[in-house]
Amino acid sequence: MAQPCYNVFEVMVVSVRVDQLIEEVRQLSHEELRILYGFLIRQLATPLRDPHELYDDWDDPEVDATYAETW
Repeated sequence: MAQPCYNVFEVMVVSVRVDQLIEEVRQLSHEELRILYGFLIRQLATPLRDPHELYDDWDDPEVDATYAETW
């Protein structure tokens, strides 16, 4: 069986941080939540606007050739 490829301590730290953020978000007003929601949507969508940021092999001729052969 393969072992997980992550550091358990790092996962715990991230989990604690996320839990803290969730608690802070619960205290926000409706208007503050709307502003935060808009920010998060823009933040998550950013990589979709620039494929080079999302795919490290975007303009790789070898990858392009492989796809050309496949399709």
